[in-house]
Amino acid sequence: MMPFTFSKVNAVIRAVRMSRQRQVAAARMVALEESNSLLQDQARKLEHQTNEARELAHELALTNEELRAVISEAKKAWAAADSANRSKAEFLTVMSHELRTPLNSIGGYVDLLEMELRGPLTGAQKADLARIKRSQEHLLGIINDILNFTRLEATELKYDIIDVPLRALIGDLEAVVSSLARAKSLAYQCDPPPGNTYARADPDKLRQILINLLSNAVKFTPEGGRIRLSCTFKGESVSIHVEDNGPGIPSNKQALVFEPFVQLDRGLTRTNEGTGLGLAISRGLARGMGGDIGLRSEVDVGSVFTVTIPITPRL
Repeated sequence: MMPFTFSKVNAVIRAVRMSRQRQVAAARMVALEESNSLLQDQARKLEHQTNEARELAHELALTNEELRAVISEAKKAWAAADSANRSKAEFLTVMSHELRTPLNSIGGYVDLLEMELRGPLTGAQKADLARIKRSQEHLLGIINDILNFTRLEATELKYDIIDVPLRALIGDLEAVVSSLARAKSLAYQCDPPPGNTYARADPDKLRQILINLLSNAVKFTPEGGRIRLSCTFKGESVSIHVEDNGPGIPSNKQALVFEPFVQLDRGLTRTNEGTGLGLAISRGLARGMGGDIGLRSEVDVGSVFTVTIPITPRL
């Protein structure tokens, strides 16, 4: 048996050490290969994402060009529509003047005849003149409605917003509404607001809105019915309610009443005259003053139209 010398021990140790080094080197090589493979995968993914980003950027550039073209066309269409609107407003202004002048002359001559300045009239002649006067006033009303609506569409109306004493304005309407109500045997109740209430509004346009709503209430409420005007307050606004117990409006048609030229009674035998512009004009005027008009209605119960207008804050 060979003696186990130190040289042999050293040789064994070196062999073991070299074996371990080779194992470590092999493990490092495997790890490097895995890391390199992972980096290559990531590089391929990054290249793919870069290509996708380039494609998206190209598509975005095309979309932006298309969007700019659409905006340009929309601006042209808007300018053309605005020009057409103004041309329509100018045309209707001229036409309304041309129509109102002879209609006013007709009314003036009717007044002269009714005063019997040309000689006495028979009862039948007076009745005929009254019908002529009603027709003349009706035509003037239609012309004024169309003109006002056209001005609203063309945003040509000017508003003189001031602090309006609401109680006084509503009180001024009572004489007119009461006479209309009495002619149909309607009961008219007015619950005015406190005397220190001031609406932020154009007084003429607010008066026009209320007269229209009250006239509609008289028109659509059957004889023996009732009409009521009242006010409620919420925050910095006042709501003026015009209530009637007329036939009411079905829920599926309530939005239509504010559309221009719409009348729910469209038949050839309809009994109520008008262009169907009154509520559209009233809503436009209310919105032009920072307010609005709403509607609650129930068939066979009645309707409540509500004008909401800002008020002057109380000190």
